[in-house]
Amino acid sequence: MRVVIVGCGRVGATLATDLSVQGHNVAVIDQDPKAFVRLGKAYKGTRVEGIGFDREVLVEAGIERADAFASVTSGDNTNVISAMIARNIFRVPKIVARIADPLRAEIYRRLGIPTISPTVWGANEIRELLIHADLSSRLTFGSGEVELVQLRISTRLARHTVASLTSPSRFSVVSITRDGRAFIPASGTQLEVDDVLYVAVEAGSMSKLEEMTRP
Repeated sequence: MRVVIVGCGRVGATLATDLSVQGHNVAVIDQDPKAFVRLGKAYKGTRVEGIGFDREVLVEAGIERADAFASVTSGDNTNVISAMIARNIFRVPKIVARIADPLRAEIYRRLGIPTISPTVWGANEIRELLIHADLSSRLTFGSGEVELVQLRISTRLARHTVASLTSPSRFSVVSITRDGRAFIPASGTQLEVDDVLYVAVEAGSMSKLEEMTRP
């Protein structure tokens, strides 16, 4: 996959290096040439000096052939403008913009620009660690409306079925790992001690799930 990344700060450099290590063709754009020192030694991609919403700079980075684009600078305006150019002018199939302001992130998301808000994500993660310590969050969807959490089955829940931990529109078991092997359970699947469950949970139902699964 060909990926163009605008911004070589901590996020951009880490993302670029990880994708490069995985074998993807990556180009990173930053107006500060000193920023490229953040790229890991394993990075094999291209470094392009310039402004992320400059058309000539984007073309030099290979955006005309890009499969994916991410703008992750520290400036919301730069990220949005770059993402809109990538989507509307160059028709890049996959686009993500980093937006710190939660309200703006939601607006741009509604306009069709996928956004990641570190502010919202970070606040949600801290909240869950403080309030729901028994449930280990593994993945957040949207702006935190739905989470994928991991929990281990205790003796109290053993021999119950998956149906007992399913509540439509609130939470649902999507996977069980047993003896090192994962599978998608049926509603009648019986739970066993030390099963590791992955449960999709609506944010407002976290307390209810925790109450039901507490040892």
